[in-house]
Amino acid sequence: MGTSFQLRLLTPDESVFDDQVEAVLVPGENGQFGVLTGHTKFVTTLVAGELRYVQGGQSFKLAISGGFAEVSPAGVTVLADTLERPEQIDLARAETAKKEALAALAKKAELDEAEALHQEARLARSVNRIQLAQSS
Repeated sequence: MGTSFQLRLLTPDESVFDDQVEAVLVPGENGQFGVLTGHTKFVTTLVAGELRYVQGGQSFKLAISGGFAEVSPAGVTVLADTLERPEQIDLARAETAKKEALAALAKKAELDEAEALHQEARLARSVNRIQLAQSS
C-alpha cells in the first residue's frame, strides 16, 4: 500500500485542488478528523475551520466555510461551500464581517432563529478567515 492518496477539494465554482497527498486534517461536524492512506469509508458534514493537507512533506492550509467530505480507502473528496488559501483572504473584509456579525448578535433577542443562526455562522467564518490569514 502506498503512502499517498487522492485529495479533491471542490467548491460550487471550481476545483481548488486535485492531487496526491500524504495526509489531510479536516474540520468535521463532530470535531477535526485526520485521514491517511487506506482510511475506512465514511461521509460527514464539515464546519467552518482550517483544512490542512500534507503534500511532498510540506503542509498547506485553507479556510473552509463548511460542506461535506467523502472518505474512502482511495481518497478524500471535499465539497465545500468556500475554500480560501491564506493569501486569498481579504482581511479587511473578514474584520468587517466579524464586527457586523457581533453587532447583530448583540441584539440576538430581537433576531428570529434563522437570522441568529446565520449571524453565528457568519461570525465563525470570519473568525476562521482572520485566524488563518494572520497565522500565515
